[in-house]
Amino acid sequence: MQGMPMFFEFVCVYYSTILGFCAIISFFVMGIIMALRSSVFAGHVFGRAALWCMLIPVLFCGKLRAYFETRIGVHTIFRWYSFLSEHRWMCTLYMAGIIVFAALLIYRRVRLKRLIRFMPDSEDHLSVYPVKVFSGKTSSFCLGCFKPVIVVPDILQGAERGVVIKHEETHIRLGHLWILLVYDILRTLLWPNILLHLGVRYLKRDLEDICDLVTIQRNNIDTGFYGRVILDCAKDMSDSGRKIGYESGMSFTTNDNYRVLRKRLELIVRERAYNSKAVLAGAVILVMVVCVAIGLIKANSYKRTNDMGQVCSMCYPGDLDSIFVDDDQTIVTYVDDEYISINAQALLEQYPEAKSGDGWFYFSVGGYYKIPGIGGGGGWGELDAKDINGSVIMIPNHTDIDFFERLIMWL
Repeated sequence: MQGMPMFFEFVCVYYSTILGFCAIISFFVMGIIMALRSSVFAGHVFGRAALWCMLIPVLFCGKLRAYFETRIGVHTIFRWYSFLSEHRWMCTLYMAGIIVFAALLIYRRVRLKRLIRFMPDSEDHLSVYPVKVFSGKTSSFCLGCFKPVIVVPDILQGAERGVVIKHEETHIRLGHLWILLVYDILRTLLWPNILLHLGVRYLKRDLEDICDLVTIQRNNIDTGFYGRVILDCAKDMSDSGRKIGYESGMSFTTNDNYRVLRKRLELIVRERAYNSKAVLAGAVILVMVVCVAIGLIKANSYKRTNDMGQVCSMCYPGDLDSIFVDDDQTIVTYVDDEYISINAQALLEQYPEAKSGDGWFYFSVGGYYKIPGIGGGGGWGELDAKDINGSVIMIPNHTDIDFFERLIMWL
């Protein structure tokens, strides 16, 4: 059972390290997104939403070589690695934070699903998706990536309810529920970045603007009427004491102030037809750019396992303060799966006190690393100083790689 605790310790240290690197990078990326969406892309609805795709490659930045092999990386982001090395308890805290945030998000979604299960179905407005009616004032919303469901308040009737249902259908068809899910996963894994949590409302605003634009054009809805419906829904949400969609995080209509609502209504009134083919082409280019970015990041990152070659470390007589690393292979001249070849004369030159024949040498050879400083595997051997009686000594190479070690190599 000793392998299990060591495995969980490795998982905590390894993932808190690389996810911490990603969280640091995400601070800079979020700053760029917020700056561009309020300046260069302020008047571009689709452009503002596209900016959020910059966060996707961030999740692949955890093992970049630049953190360890460049001067800038060592003096900036590498400090996180040094901090964790001195405070291992932070690794456990980081992983506990992920579990807490994930549990909270899952709980909110499960609770909401249980709530709508007992809501009656809408009979007067059919949709390709199930439509539930909430008895009371609340914001309309949709949920369920695999089995989408639309929820509307019973106060909406006639054409107004039809517009709201069309609006929620657009959210579903454009994949906004999946986008929110991916964003929730991202901010759970990188939870120390407070900007990701604050950015949820801005992401939803941008998705709402796209949804308004697409809903109006696809369904040929009058912008004036559409704007009045949105305004009435916002008023009902403001007057309501229960905002189940907003509180659960599944409502795209955030509890914003009047200035934000006014800006949204102005965009609706100024709505102009967009070129659907141009938008589709832009989306394809965006996917290609993201894939290329991920490919470049992976090409400049450490592999899943990186062979350490015949690097050997040794100590005598078991004193960890006197570890010697045989970089030039003058002592350990050859290593295979069965034996470790040792130059006895070079060994005694390094440890002249061993000439008395008292004590044991311990050797660690080869192995792998996930990132520098975090790894394992390899082989080990031991030699009694009394057995040094020739120029070349062969000792057994023990390679004890168990199930947990192989699992770590796969991670």
